[in-house]
Amino acid sequence: MNAIFCALLLAGLIHATATGQADAAQRALLAGGGEAIELLVGMAGAYAFFGGILSVLRESGATGALAAAMRRPVNALFRFRLGEERALDDICVNLSANMLGMGAAATPAGLSAMRTLAQAGERDGRASDAMILFLVINTSSVQMLPASMIALRAQAGAANPADIVLPTLLATAVSTLTGVALCRLCASRTPGKGRRRA
Repeated sequence: MNAIFCALLLAGLIHATATGQADAAQRALLAGGGEAIELLVGMAGAYAFFGGILSVLRESGATGALAAAMRRPVNALFRFRLGEERALDDICVNLSANMLGMGAAATPAGLSAMRTLAQAGERDGRASDAMILFLVINTSSVQMLPASMIALRAQAGAANPADIVLPTLLATAVSTLTGVALCRLCASRTPGKGRRRA
């Protein structure tokens, strides 16, 4: 990724020099760095606020309760092969943390779940249906509390930063359902050896 970023930056500088806009490019680079620092400092308070709320939810057991409530539907949704069901708890924790906007808390559980699914596979270098479905659901990620976007809107001076909660919930729900439907449509048609029906 660093190489791609450097290549894009170099290409932009070469183009700016070739078109006689090197001074404007230099000013834009310096101004962009300053604006980025201002944005980070301005968002620190909003992130601290939402981080506190999410910590309270985690400490009060709300995240754990949501993960427990998700066990049965997630188990039915994934149709795990033999051995893959060991990833169920990590998948539930990951999805529930993402739904509450706790991306940092979701990442370790997601990595652990994917590692467990990979270990249960046939080691042929290909992702299983469960791995692909988990990645799709994790990427589309139904958002009940989009804390990061609310913080960005607050920093930008939005009159009501939280008014995106319902549209975001609906949009991410539709994207997740679409992703699940496509995974079901494109899932391998040959019955998996040792497949366990939920």
